[in-house]
Amino acid sequence: MRKLTVKELRKLIKEEAAQVPKRRKMSLANFLFEQDEAEAPAPKEEPKGEGLVDINDGPDAVLAAAADLDTSILRAGQTDAAGPEDEAFEIVGDTVPASSLEPTQSQIGSEQSLFDQAGDNWGNLDRAIKGGKLKSKTGEFPILVYKNKILDGHHRWSQFMATNPAADVTIARLEAPGVKDEEGALGLAHFINFALYGKSPTKDFEGDNVYKMNEKDLYDAALGWMSETTPQKLADAGLIDEPTAEAAATHLSSNMANLPAAGTHPRTSMPQSADAGDPTGLTKTPEAVAQGAVNYLNPSAEDVKEESVKSQDGLIMERWRNLAGLL
Repeated sequence: MRKLTVKELRKLIKEEAAQVPKRRKMSLANFLFEQDEAEAPAPKEEPKGEGLVDINDGPDAVLAAAADLDTSILRAGQTDAAGPEDEAFEIVGDTVPASSLEPTQSQIGSEQSLFDQAGDNWGNLDRAIKGGKLKSKTGEFPILVYKNKILDGHHRWSQFMATNPAADVTIARLEAPGVKDEEGALGLAHFINFALYGKSPTKDFEGDNVYKMNEKDLYDAALGWMSETTPQKLADAGLIDEPTAEAAATHLSSNMANLPAAGTHPRTSMPQSADAGDPTGLTKTPEAVAQGAVNYLNPSAEDVKEESVKSQDGLIMERWRNLAGLL
């Protein structure tokens, strides 16, 4: 993707601004993210005494509600009644054994886990043996967790578990005020994506669901995908006794058959922060989060003040500067 120059960015903003109807004044965030006034749905009436969305209702509830909210409400954490302190937090890095983590997702795609390890693809077999981080289509990120529950990175975790469950893996802990459990943490991850990037995309898994496969099915799949290099690498790491394809397939399939119990959410309910636009996959603290600007606790239309609109415009400009390569 080609980076925009400063001149091109200014021209693009001017062209967008010229399309805004003259009959009303719009904030920068409105003309970049909102629909035209004539196309916009009528605002929903807010229940008295309740917020517009409760993150602790879980990811599906946030996906259903937050997408319809004005982005100025989602970013009004600094001007709500409680001020910025109640919603300010940090995402903290750590290292733990892969086997200490538990899934919240009910689906693990065989082509995103067993295939890469048996086939020695993308360098992830070496990474799984060594520990640390694995590579995905969107980058090389820590696994996002709440306590020991996985929020994002199930397929990377499952690859560690297939090859080397004792490996120390790099994680990022999301723990924030008002989050009651992993349901709330999943909801918060979606809410942050909507607030900062205007969307929280989801996607399905690829291949068969490992949780629906028995050990013989897993063995056959691993053997069919086996690379010539995989057995020797597993033997050199002391993970199998003999460098044969059969020993390697037995090792991988046995580990996959004994994964911790599946979570309760399909992959289409899970946050994909890197796909939303977060350059770190929400494994480092976004500046707006650290400043308490994300209005995730009891969000209300009344939280939006002039200062929050200005703050929102600043966040949008920061995003545009990133896209233009100015930061």
